[in-house]
Amino acid sequence: MSIPIPKRPSGYRLGSSNAPIQIEMFFDLECPFSKKGWQTILKVLKAYDAETIYLILQPMTLSNHRQSWDATKAAMTVAQDNAEKFVDFVSYLFDHQSEFNEKAFKDKTQTDWHNLLADYALDSNLWNKREKFIQLLNSEEIYNQARIPARFAAIRGVWSTPTFFINGAQTTDLSSQSNLQDWQDKINSLL
Repeated sequence: MSIPIPKRPSGYRLGSSNAPIQIEMFFDLECPFSKKGWQTILKVLKAYDAETIYLILQPMTLSNHRQSWDATKAAMTVAQDNAEKFVDFVSYLFDHQSEFNEKAFKDKTQTDWHNLLADYALDSNLWNKREKFIQLLNSEEIYNQARIPARFAAIRGVWSTPTFFINGAQTTDLSSQSNLQDWQDKINSLL
């Protein structure tokens, strides 16, 4: 499966690209395990300086999570190319995950979901124009941008979330169940 060359590298990046530890996280915004892993990976990021950890966040959509695709597009719409805004909005979405999971959204439409995402964007104070948000959310540009991390996931053999890579190698001993100390033990052994 070929991937069109993106205008910028896939994912949202925090820290120094020269850091000795590069962590890449593939996650799904509707996945409760991704939510738990997200909370821990943000603690990891705070525990080290930007010269030690380079974090790449790759949103993807699992086939059984109906709302995740549009949530991913919403996060990209809000963030544009700003990694901090992306982290803030993804954190906001994870905080509200119970409002849009499969059970909560069973009898709702995609239009209902787009309107709720617009409400979230405005409520998070990261966006200020509802109509522009809806327009971008449904744009070909955002659609194409959201496809790239999903294709990277397929090429890298990622089939569940969260999936973590450290320095290009998939970690099999760190998961959503891992805590900050587990991560620090692994990272410190590599420094």
